[in-house]
Amino acid sequence: MAVSNSYGPVTQSERPLASVIIPCYQSAGHIRPALQSLMRQETTVPFEIIVVDSSTDGTDRIVAEEFPQVRLFHFSERRQVGAARNIGIGEAKGEIILFADSDTVPCPSWLDQMCRAIRDGGADAVGGGMANGTPWSVSGSTGFYLEFFRFLAYDGAPAAERFLVGGNSGFRRGVLEGLKYANLSVGEDMKFSANLAREGRKLLFVPRASVVHLNRRGFRTVFGYQRKLGNGAYVYRSQESPGAVRVLESLPLLVFLIPFAMMPWIGITLLRRRLTDFLRFVLILPVCLAANLVWALGLYEALRPPVGAGASK
Repeated sequence: MAVSNSYGPVTQSERPLASVIIPCYQSAGHIRPALQSLMRQETTVPFEIIVVDSSTDGTDRIVAEEFPQVRLFHFSERRQVGAARNIGIGEAKGEIILFADSDTVPCPSWLDQMCRAIRDGGADAVGGGMANGTPWSVSGSTGFYLEFFRFLAYDGAPAAERFLVGGNSGFRRGVLEGLKYANLSVGEDMKFSANLAREGRKLLFVPRASVVHLNRRGFRTVFGYQRKLGNGAYVYRSQESPGAVRVLESLPLLVFLIPFAMMPWIGITLLRRRLTDFLRFVLILPVCLAANLVWALGLYEALRPPVGAGASK
């Protein structure tokens, strides 16, 4: 592991109030705009940036050479996003822990709004809004709406929420003590936030604290990721809705009906939030339905026991 001990926008003699943690894997193509946007935050909050990287594409060199203010922790072996977040938490010095993904571009007031919701709004955990970074791409927009429609960025007030997107989230440091993210690449954020909600913690969704998500593109890539998300849905749904999961385990083919209920839900949610997103979703609806059916296939595979395992999971 190579470690760069320099700080982000705070000097080494200052203690940051907030720590921004970015897990990275094969992020050379988009780590620059992510870090540049953080460097340009309009805030008086002293903060540091921590990158936890296990890429093989030179992401670590970009960070070390072009962003010396960033604290870099590079690993030669792959670290899943949940494990990377745990490493970042262990190294963070701030009283507020924020997470951004390497494929997101936070708005200029992102850090201020996230910290304000925790410091002044009394939240234990917060999540920000997601904006479509590839509105011109059918495949990119398909993946975006299926994954983030509930967390769309819009001009609205903070509201109570049960689930938070890991790549745009923040926590009061004390909330994280003794807790760890699951060592997974998908579903770990939903499972983690649902656990906090079940403990009675105050979770807020802050739609104006937005990040632009630089979506995956290409139908093979997007459909493949939807299948992976379907697999991951089993992880947190088994905990959050065990009764429904037991029904699906006994009748797994029912999962292929879920997309036909999802499409109206997504459409109504987008219509309430932003008309342009709703109209774009309507135009690409057949592709969204097809991709959601692939998601259902991923969940179906997770529901089925391995060959030779009988009825046990």
